[in-house]
Amino acid sequence: MKPEKSPPLLIGILAPGQFRVLLIGAFFLAGFLLLAGKLYLEQIQSGDEHREKISRQSIRRIRIPARRGRIFSSDLRLLAGNQAENNLVFYPEEMRLGRRSKSVRYMLAAADTIAAAIGRKNPLTEESVIRHLNTRPGLPITVFEQLTPQETARALESSRHFRGVDIEPGEIRIYPCGRLAAHLIGSTRLESRENAADRRDFFYYVPDLVGRDGVERAFDRLPGSSAGDPDVVPGSPESPLGLRGLPGYSLVQVDHLGYIRQSLIDKIEPLHGNNVILTIDSRAQEIAESLLVGKRGAFVLLDAANGDILAAASNPAYDLSEFTPVLRREYYQSLLSNPDRPLINRAFQGVYTPGSILKPLVALALLNAGINPESTLFCDGGIPVGNATIRCASWRSGGHGEVNLVSALEKSCNPYMIAQGLKTGLGRIAEVLASAGIGRKTGVELSEGSGTFPSDANKRRLYRTGWNAYDTALLSIGQGMVTITPLQAAVFAAALANGGEVWQPHLVRQVVDPYGNVLRERKPTLRSRLATTPEHLETVRKGMFEVVNSPHGSGREAALPGLQLYGKTGSAEVGPRSNRRLTTWFICFVFHQGKTYAAAIMIEEGRSGGKSCAPLAAEFFARYFQPVPVEKEKNVNPGT
Repeated sequence: MKPEKSPPLLIGILAPGQFRVLLIGAFFLAGFLLLAGKLYLEQIQSGDEHREKISRQSIRRIRIPARRGRIFSSDLRLLAGNQAENNLVFYPEEMRLGRRSKSVRYMLAAADTIAAAIGRKNPLTEESVIRHLNTRPGLPITVFEQLTPQETARALESSRHFRGVDIEPGEIRIYPCGRLAAHLIGSTRLESRENAADRRDFFYYVPDLVGRDGVERAFDRLPGSSAGDPDVVPGSPESPLGLRGLPGYSLVQVDHLGYIRQSLIDKIEPLHGNNVILTIDSRAQEIAESLLVGKRGAFVLLDAANGDILAAASNPAYDLSEFTPVLRREYYQSLLSNPDRPLINRAFQGVYTPGSILKPLVALALLNAGINPESTLFCDGGIPVGNATIRCASWRSGGHGEVNLVSALEKSCNPYMIAQGLKTGLGRIAEVLASAGIGRKTGVELSEGSGTFPSDANKRRLYRTGWNAYDTALLSIGQGMVTITPLQAAVFAAALANGGEVWQPHLVRQVVDPYGNVLRERKPTLRSRLATTPEHLETVRKGMFEVVNSPHGSGREAALPGLQLYGKTGSAEVGPRSNRRLTTWFICFVFHQGKTYAAAIMIEEGRSGGKSCAPLAAEFFARYFQPVPVEKEKNVNPGT
């Protein structure tokens, strides 16, 4: 009989069910120990490696500029707009070849090849590429701008062996009318990244075009849109936009070097800028500018009923097409060094002695003081004032003889105005000048001069001496301590035409959104009324009618058949005795087809107001009131 085998010791101790539980527990324990070991390896031994990988990934916010709004004339002629362009760009993340130096050489070789193919100079240098990679590796490098269709085709063909080369659409600011209304429209420049208010909101900052001057600057952000609410930022969603819109942005993922790993995570489209419609009539502006060619001067035309500026020309001027896409330094330096100062808007900013165009306002003061318009004085060509004698333009011919108020205006007689002005005194004259806006800014939307108001206080401030009779004599003929701008002259000429209402001049008629909805519209604003009566005003207007329509009128060269034109000439002596020059003027108003127009023309170093300026008024209205031919092409819709 064989002896029985003894069971294993463990089995002998544990029951069969207990053994299975122990076996399963050991299996789970082994799995747990394996997981713990793996976690140890990943978190402790490889933790630094994982943290480095995580640090290589990050989110970057790229600013997307909004499209700038456009500027139109009142007849919807495009004065400032945007034009699509093709730009060739390099994408640095796709042109990486390991070491940076190798990547830079690759980019420069690609740029050299493409430049040779399209016949342009390679704009890239090793320094410029490295600077871009150090500061903005997540953005493409713009290599060539404004490619023509032929250049685009050649660039694509020559770059097919290079990675990371593409054509991107862009936009540039354009001024299709060149010189037309350049001082009014203004120009743009790229905003400084360092000074931008929202610079910290974006990692990669692509700047806006911002206004440098003119309407481009004045309506860059809608003026007064956040007035009274300090928490509303101009141009924010809570505030209506001007020409500059609100930027959008895209979110991209970049590695630790700043190169894009995931091109687009999210994107918010920009809110484009609004369009500005001026009060300027492009045809009137063209005619006014053509009349000033070869002269230094200004021409301002107003709607006398509400102050709308229909034309405001200044010469010398400049070509806005030279300011885009980038203002060339040579061209700008030539403008700065030009002694004729073409950058100055003479119509708004130029301050000049008015001469005899001030006499209609002085005449109102004489009438207010009780001077009888029918009483006469004898003009023999000059009048003594203190130890000096002030001459009349008629002194060579022996004077004007007997003149009353109307004929004194007609012939621009100095002795009559001086004699009556001395009787009237500074106070009465200053009252009328103040009511006409002399010495204060008109309130137009652009930068302007204020001129000089004649007063004892101002003379003491400027010259440290008080007002005297000689000053009053000079003031009576528009000389001495009084200066005005051509715009101010047009404003008071309009007041003489419309019954004494001094309107604030407006250059901007409407601001509309890209869909044509009106966001803002100018409202005619009455600034003051001339200190006069209808009877006195009618007397002065009679004198201004004779200036143009009398055979002896100083402005008779402004007369036009069938046109009722009223005017006043002026010739102001300026400069030292050794180099006396004339600032010549002509102000006028005219009634035509139910509308009243007022104008001021100023020519520096002219012959006289009657010879240099009055003929320009005649030519302007003769051309402007001609029937306008029907144009075949429609003007651009500002709401598209």
